[in-house]
Amino acid sequence: MSPVRQLKTLQKTDFDRLLSWLDPDSERAGELYEKIRWRLIAILASRGCRVPEDLADETIDRVARRVSDIEATYAGDKSLYFLGVMNNVHHEYLKRPRLSEVVPPTVDSEVKEQTFLCLDRCIEKLTPHAREIIEQYYAADKRAKINLRKRIAAAVGISNSNLRLRALRIRAKLQTCIEQCLNGAEARP
Repeated sequence: MSPVRQLKTLQKTDFDRLLSWLDPDSERAGELYEKIRWRLIAILASRGCRVPEDLADETIDRVARRVSDIEATYAGDKSLYFLGVMNNVHHEYLKRPRLSEVVPPTVDSEVKEQTFLCLDRCIEKLTPHAREIIEQYYAADKRAKINLRKRIAAAVGISNSNLRLRALRIRAKLQTCIEQCLNGAEARP
């Protein structure tokens, strides 16, 4: 079995249902979502997790897919449900092979060069608005990244969670474009 797992794409309807389950007021729901997400990240980071944001997002995705099954019967603090799911996600993470145990693939400089050329071509194909969002979204690290993403969301006039979804969609388009570009490049003599 490959250590690389297939990520399921969260459907917009599932995400919208999650937000309405958190609170009928969309603004309050967005705030609760962000508060829960950052709490999950903090807990996972305190446990020494190398990818706390990824595991927090995976937790949220799983909860969002389950909301339709639990929303009618769940009573109590909804953040506790997230914590229970996070514990399961974290246990699965601990069972995965460590990056240091996995032999990294050897990537020669020509492959890297071709990948960067394909990335440049694919970014040029994006609309100016999408290009600006994706370039800014990944422009900073750590706390600066959080503040930058809040500023981007405010400038665009959307919530942080909607910005995250837009960035994920743009990133998926770029990934597909890069793969097609590389496959086309490999087919050339």
